[in-house]
Amino acid sequence: KFLCAFSGGLDSTVLLHALSKQPHVEIRAIHVHHGLHPEADTWAAHCEEFCRHLNIELILVRVEVSKNGEGIEAAARNERYRAMAEHIRGDEILLTAHHLEDQAETILLRLLRGSGSQGLAAMRAESTAWGFRQLRPLLSCSRDDLRAYAINEKLAWIEDPSNEKTDFDRNYLRHEILPLLQKRWPQVSRNLSRSAALMAEEHECLREQATRFLAHIAGVDPRCLSVSALMKHNKAWRAQILRTWVESLAAPPLPASILCEIEQCLLVAKPDTSAQVRWADTQINRWRDGLYLSDSPVETSGGWQIDWDGKAVFEMPDARQWGFVHAGDAMALSLAVKAAFEGELRVSLRTGGEKILLEHRGHRSSVKNRLQELGVPPFVRKTLPVLSTRNGECLAVGDVLLSARFKAFCTARAAR
Repeated sequence: KFLCAFSGGLDSTVLLHALSKQPHVEIRAIHVHHGLHPEADTWAAHCEEFCRHLNIELILVRVEVSKNGEGIEAAARNERYRAMAEHIRGDEILLTAHHLEDQAETILLRLLRGSGSQGLAAMRAESTAWGFRQLRPLLSCSRDDLRAYAINEKLAWIEDPSNEKTDFDRNYLRHEILPLLQKRWPQVSRNLSRSAALMAEEHECLREQATRFLAHIAGVDPRCLSVSALMKHNKAWRAQILRTWVESLAAPPLPASILCEIEQCLLVAKPDTSAQVRWADTQINRWRDGLYLSDSPVETSGGWQIDWDGKAVFEMPDARQWGFVHAGDAMALSLAVKAAFEGELRVSLRTGGEKILLEHRGHRSSVKNRLQELGVPPFVRKTLPVLSTRNGECLAVGDVLLSARFKAFCTARAAR
């Protein structure tokens, strides 16, 4: 079962038409309407008519493209893949019509941007980069092959005039650079594609070994790495291990500049200091002998707080959800909370100076000191919800510290 990305251009027209001839194959097509060109509505109508002729279901998705620091090409591509991720079914494979020259252009772009082995491996014939399986069955076919097929089958396709503009890097390579290279080296696209395949093989070997190293460095918490264990490897392997670690946690890829910061700031930081690097809404913190990967915290005002009756989960400013885990009736538990603590509970972030009366303690303890003793990193402490009564009695700090009174309440009701 396939979902075919269909722009209406030559490449995707050939792919969809060829697919329609295959027996025992279920096909749907998806066309993403970016609204970036005056003819976008006409193109969408063409795609609908073409799919009607082939008796293939077409999903038409309209998106708004916002650069957000990206180029217009990258922003449009990201919107396309987000749309496809939203509509692809669990039993479908996405097919895209990338061909030989697309691969050559991608390799040259990556080379000019200073990419390493992973980037120079370019587009894979099979990928799961966007969270679903994707195949590129035309990667070994040239644009001339596709045009010959389309003419032979008398197919009509869309010619996007923006593809002729050399303002875009990819178009500049396509119209100005690759033709010059092909005059001297006629097989340039095929040779570049072969180099990409070899780089992909080498990259897989590096990742396999880095994964073995990572298994000895990661702790019980997969989001934490031992600095001392990492430092037993040379700088080149440290980079491979860090990239593999970040990739294994589905975080954005590590830029070379951030790898440099990790080497120069985090790995040499004193264990009693808290150093940090950030990129793409992600951060790595150094604390004691650990590197901790997490999402960048959402900035909140110091006065953030909500009331909570214990019935449902509550959401923190960073979108994490907290609440009771129990097998009983939620309403009954909520009523018990109000009865035991004289009303709804109050949830806030730590502001400093909190004290909590723990079990088997004759006096209230400093929340800060107890969290330090338990080894909770300072950047984690900042995100823990503080649960208290309306008169200010501290009942819990996340699931790390529970007051004697609150612990007894949870135990009596088989809740945590």
